[in-house]
Amino acid sequence: MTVMDLERLKGLRGCGGAGFPADFKWKAVRDEPAGAEGKVVVCNADEGEPGTFKDGWLLAERPREVIAGMLRAAAFTGADRGYLYLRPEYTRQKAAFLAEVERMVGEGLLSLGSGAVWYGAGFPGRPVVESDHGLDDIALAQLEWHVAHGSHDLEGEPTANGGLATDGKLSLLRPLPPRARPAIEPAPANGIAFRLDVCIGGGAYICGEETALLESMEGRRPQPRHKPPFPTQAGLWGLPTLMNNVETFWWAERLLSEGGADGADDVGGVPGARRLYSLSGDVQTPGVYECEVGITARELIERHGGGVKGGAEVACWIPGGAATGVLPGTLLDTPLSPDGLKAVGTALGTAAVVIYAAPREPREVAAHIMRFFAQESCSQCTPCRLGCRAFADWMDGSCTAPPADRASDWLEAMELGSICGLGFTAPLVVRQMDRWFEGAMA
Repeated sequence: MTVMDLERLKGLRGCGGAGFPADFKWKAVRDEPAGAEGKVVVCNADEGEPGTFKDGWLLAERPREVIAGMLRAAAFTGADRGYLYLRPEYTRQKAAFLAEVERMVGEGLLSLGSGAVWYGAGFPGRPVVESDHGLDDIALAQLEWHVAHGSHDLEGEPTANGGLATDGKLSLLRPLPPRARPAIEPAPANGIAFRLDVCIGGGAYICGEETALLESMEGRRPQPRHKPPFPTQAGLWGLPTLMNNVETFWWAERLLSEGGADGADDVGGVPGARRLYSLSGDVQTPGVYECEVGITARELIERHGGGVKGGAEVACWIPGGAATGVLPGTLLDTPLSPDGLKAVGTALGTAAVVIYAAPREPREVAAHIMRFFAQESCSQCTPCRLGCRAFADWMDGSCTAPPADRASDWLEAMELGSICGLGFTAPLVVRQMDRWFEGAMA
């Protein structure tokens, strides 16, 4: 890929929630010295953000384009090995992806041996179950399911073989091999030396954070690393690692392929750009829809969602995944764009729009989100570990609310004292309730 080609990626921001510029990551990994053990490309398909299922749709329906985007990234950065880090419930997606890998090996586009399946470490709350056929994309998006099946306890310590010691209750087989990696054999057709394998996650929301994901791949408890160094400098096994979300690689392939997509020059964070929106909740036709960035939630519901079920009023809604908080129905005309949502105190996130119709109580929705965060906290940071649980108890009525000034101090401690996005974005749920609904911190 040439410098001219890389210019086409300007404006493409990561679609996994943080919105980090893709071209910056690609250039950072390219500029790192390769060393004897090479570089790595990782596609994050954990997709644990409640309300989000567009990556699952892409892997089931468009796996070749996702792989093609990874190949372009590998060619640009000089990586010789890639991994798809896949959430364990995505069994249909796993089958589609591996079938495409097999075809591309046969076509000489991937190295011989590609398609091995490894397992990363997770939390004992959600072990890998091979017989599990998974849930459909819409069911995976429901907050109640995540709350009921979240990782409740953090028991067990890493073992020598990369699993977790849990009194025999959990066995994680075939962990990802350490630095002594299998040899990469070029495909015979054109000599491409890029091996692409799959690593099944252990079922932890925290693995949406890229360094926790790397810890899981290396067989340890998935907890975020302190940065620097960043993964682009020292990622998987300490090697320069490019990590992007599924949708990001898909857009990269569309933009870098001949003519781009619909003549578009950029996506994911500028006016006139496009995104994949996950629409679910109380709408007639939930699903994944490609729309312009800046479409309003009302337009998304009416144009693609078939309207609200039963013609009910919207009590509240989530604009970009659970981490972006809860907004009132009166804000349905807010543009779903970084600037539009920033004006109402939140962000585009994963572009996952969840609609809740009356008489659903907004505080109940927010309490479910905080309970989910409490269950999925990796417990490394005390403000996050204690704060998420305390606010979940308060919001669902399990305990008496603290005074408003004390609550504000707790939120600030979480924002300043947590090392990853779970701890410093969870307070947004409470702050949004206080801003848009009466008496949340009174």
